[in-house]
Amino acid sequence: MRGFTLAVAILVGLTAWALSAWLPWPAALAASLAIAALVHAAIVAAGFGLAKACIDRSGEPAPPGWLAAMPAEILLSMRNMYVDIPWRHRWPARLPAHPRGAVLLVHGYGCNRGIWRNLDTWLAARGWAVAALDLEPPRAGIDDFGRLVAAEAAALAARTGCPRITVIAHSMGGLAARAALRHAPDAPIGHVVTIGTPHRGTWHARFGRGVCATQMVPDNPWLAALCAAERPDVADRCTCIASHHDNIVCPVGRALLPGAAATLVVSRVAHMALVHDPAVRAFLEERLEQLHPHPSSAKSDAA
Repeated sequence: MRGFTLAVAILVGLTAWALSAWLPWPAALAASLAIAALVHAAIVAAGFGLAKACIDRSGEPAPPGWLAAMPAEILLSMRNMYVDIPWRHRWPARLPAHPRGAVLLVHGYGCNRGIWRNLDTWLAARGWAVAALDLEPPRAGIDDFGRLVAAEAAALAARTGCPRITVIAHSMGGLAARAALRHAPDAPIGHVVTIGTPHRGTWHARFGRGVCATQMVPDNPWLAALCAAERPDVADRCTCIASHHDNIVCPVGRALLPGAAATLVVSRVAHMALVHDPAVRAFLEERLEQLHPHPSSAKSDAA
């Protein structure tokens, strides 16, 4: 991603140089940056258009709100692609002396642990030990990612002394967490919170590259095998968060796992923005409290 970011910077510089034949340098640079931003926005907008078309064809039209969801997603997409993923992904694990519990963050397709910047400090400020991993190599199969998740959960449990780890996973990361439970049923994963995960696949995966992208296409044999091999209690160990206006996983039912212990469905929030949405954050805080009640809360309930 750093190479991609540098390539974009070079293209912006070349465009500014070409425009400087007609414009002063400050104006030429501003114009070239505006062109780059417009191209990025157009690509994200095309994803929204495809999502709405997929939903309309499914016969499950989403409520109005696509245009309201678009600006925040475009800005967040730019921040992720040009700042967080290439430059802010090497943050250290947050390990307080006496954590309330431990949380492992698992990113989705085409990303790395940089997408969790801000959520990591938000969780740590509330007393949780927080760690994340990079799913590598990025085009490998989801089963391989699942083994990485299981190993990282075991390592985090050993580092913190917490017997059970809660996994918070975005997009494809939720499938990797389910794969971890499939291949390592004894891994110290107590619960999995999925955010915008294509549990039933996503048509957008047709435009991706790698084994993992192919496995996320709806009706892919890998998805069917995952569901067939899962133990009956897996869904009860999952919480699903989804949006009616997810520009990647749509319609909303594709992001919900039948039999999940709890669900939250929001509106006017797109795929990457789900991680930062205030309603999602409030739900996460409530759900973590339920999964790992504070000792004082547990005593109050017992009384």
